[in-house]
Amino acid sequence: MDKKLRASKAAVICYGFGDLASQFVWTFVGSYLTVFYTDVVGLAPLVVSAIMVIARIWDAINDPMMGAIAERSKSKFGRFRPWIAFGCPFLAVLSVLTFTNPFGGSTTAGVIWAAVTYIAAGMLYTLVNIPYGAMNAVMTEDANQRNQINASRSIGMNAGMALVNALSPILLLAFSQKGAGVADGQGYLRTAMLYACISVPLFLIVFFTSREVVKPIANEQAKEISFRDTIRNLVTNKYLMIISLVMVVQMTAFMGRIAVEAYWVIYCLGSFTLISVIMTLPTILGIVGSLFVPIAAKKFGKRQVLWFSMAVQGLALLIMYLAPYDNIPMVIFGDVIFGIFNVGMPMTLSMVADSVDYMEYKEGVRTDGTAYATYGLATKIGNAIGGAVGILIMGAFGYVANAQQTEQARRGINITVNLIPAILYFVAVACCFLWNMSDKDMDDIRAKLIKRYEKDVDHTEA
Repeated sequence: MDKKLRASKAAVICYGFGDLASQFVWTFVGSYLTVFYTDVVGLAPLVVSAIMVIARIWDAINDPMMGAIAERSKSKFGRFRPWIAFGCPFLAVLSVLTFTNPFGGSTTAGVIWAAVTYIAAGMLYTLVNIPYGAMNAVMTEDANQRNQINASRSIGMNAGMALVNALSPILLLAFSQKGAGVADGQGYLRTAMLYACISVPLFLIVFFTSREVVKPIANEQAKEISFRDTIRNLVTNKYLMIISLVMVVQMTAFMGRIAVEAYWVIYCLGSFTLISVIMTLPTILGIVGSLFVPIAAKKFGKRQVLWFSMAVQGLALLIMYLAPYDNIPMVIFGDVIFGIFNVGMPMTLSMVADSVDYMEYKEGVRTDGTAYATYGLATKIGNAIGGAVGILIMGAFGYVANAQQTEQARRGINITVNLIPAILYFVAVACCFLWNMSDKDMDDIRAKLIKRYEKDVDHTEA
């Protein structure tokens, strides 16, 4: 019987704290930074869009580089763990600085400050999150336990998003000047500082509890693999390219929607405080849904669980798009359905791990770091498209910051927040059917990798 290296129960549970920490800094940035830029700092929508596009162009270069660097790292703590401990304090600081602008949005210095702090925060997110994501593939060789690890991450993500979305409107107003009806700059800054302080110890919990037990023998023997060859290996890995495509579309729909959802709640539904309900419900229900992901994946297969969940989410968004703005029960119903089936992320992450195993089996090269860079890049691309393209679409429909919106402007906001993401979810569903490798095929591949690993170990000892 093949002996599989496994993670401890504590490591499986505590792994989710990493994404919980990420949400305290990145969900707040993703959900509120565009509103902060346009409505507090006074940046023009076109400027905000340009900043986010530039940041994502840099990410396309920076993220794979970070993955390659992490893969080649060596320490007594492993390849990936040290980056979490090293990077999390700097990520916390930069997440706070994004919600400052001492120069004002009408000045060149103000624009430069916004661009530099946002891009730097994205780089620090990359430095921490890509090694964190890559760890799931090296913590265990057991496919079912990988699903459990990714379910733990999904629970952490949804719990973090739920807390941020529930608490932020309350904290923003509480930390703002007395009597403020909407959040001011002081409110944003103090809330960001609180979240930053919470995130650091959560990241450190992951560092102290996780272990990297999967050792890529092939990579040890081929130390001189260039960055160019690494990228070539990734591009020729058809299953990584398929799941990367799914992730880009999926995260554009999900994270892109989050980036502009606050506009819909404020200007269409007509309540700043309702943000906490509308944005918290899906994340709380997503935690419940994630508990059943390992069971569902084992019974039906990862691909089937992934495409079905995204199809239902697309239908839920159509319900919210068609709901009259004053029909809050209908909006809540769509929101609930969207949340229950918000379980796609653990499946995509498990399928990334499958693609890494597939590449090691076919080419003898393990690319955990650079493969998981695709997830981080997809997340940030999705967030940027929502924030950049979304703002441009709303602007084209007549959106004006801090003003009573016209009916046309509200329709543009509704299209941006609900209709376009719904269409994207259906596109992601279609992309899923390009993946034609079954879970049984992956079990066979992992069994062969284990035998190859044991053979290499025996040869080395001899």
